Amino acid sequence: MHQTADKEIFEIIVVDNNSTDNTKEIVNQFRNAENLRYIFEPNQGLSHARNRGFREAKGEYVAYIDDDARADPDWITGIYMMLQELNPRPIGIGGPIYPFYLSEKPDWFLDEYEIRSWGDAPRYLKKGEFFSGSNMVFSKAVLERLGGFDINLGVKGETLNLGEETRLFNKIWDEYNEKEMFYYSPDLKVYHLVPADKMNLHYFFKRRFMVGQSSLQTLYSPLDNLKKISLIVGFSGFILYKTIVAIVKLPFYRSFHTWVIECMNPVIVGLGLVCACVGIRCSFGQFKIAESER
Repeated sequence: MHQTADKEIFEIIVVDNNSTDNTKEIVNQFRNAENLRYIFEPNQGLSHARNRGFREAKGEYVAYIDDDARADPDWITGIYMMLQELNPRPIGIGGPIYPFYLSEKPDWFLDEYEIRSWGDAPRYLKKGEFFSGSNMVFSKAVLERLGGFDINLGVKGETLNLGEETRLFNKIWDEYNEKEMFYYSPDLKVYHLVPADKMNLHYFFKRRFMVGQSSLQTLYSPLDNLKKISLIVGFSGFILYKTIVAIVKLPFYRSFHTWVIECMNPVIVGLGLVCACVGIRCSFGQFKIAESER
């Protein structure tokens, strides 16, 4: 990770989450870097890895980035400057995520499907808004106080699971309930790899369904049965309405793939939520990144 920031102000922690590849050997190639540390975490799961990372960190703030992402060269410099200038210091800082590709992109697949942004102007997030996992910074003290990420959520090995980030943000919102907690800056850019296996409808269906299925677990306060029944009834009607609207729009789309992604998204998420409410839990495999894309 090429950064313009002085190496004295940050450290890089690589958490090997019980991997079966050559992660350790790759990290050893950079063993001369004084601010790089390799940590082995035997408990499988993204939340375990992230929690191990913040517990090992020496600084007051912990910045998270995925292993298939590239940070802008001024990423750490920007984070550091904001922590010096913002008063009071926010609990968290984050920025936009843009896609990059190492394989051919289908004609129907648009960059905007993978962009995560809160706009072109810096601002504090509103309650209910949150940063995506590949570009987020937290106060270590807050992570310690709240126990970090929920180990029951998040990707585990090859099993696709979601919600660990949203759950943590909801906990912080509910615990602190302040207006100026998470600061967004469009200058803190991260570029995330979109592998070939992610650019198809099969993966889209799996991921959007899991967004709905994990939504109940992201809530800080669990719902009682009456509220779940209310959600089932309400979302069943919502799914029917959105399906009819999508069918009406179908003739106006030149690409079936685009129609599915832009019109069927709320239907698929809604189905996942309804399944979660009635106690149906589904499990899907995560895609694998080809060696040529690493």
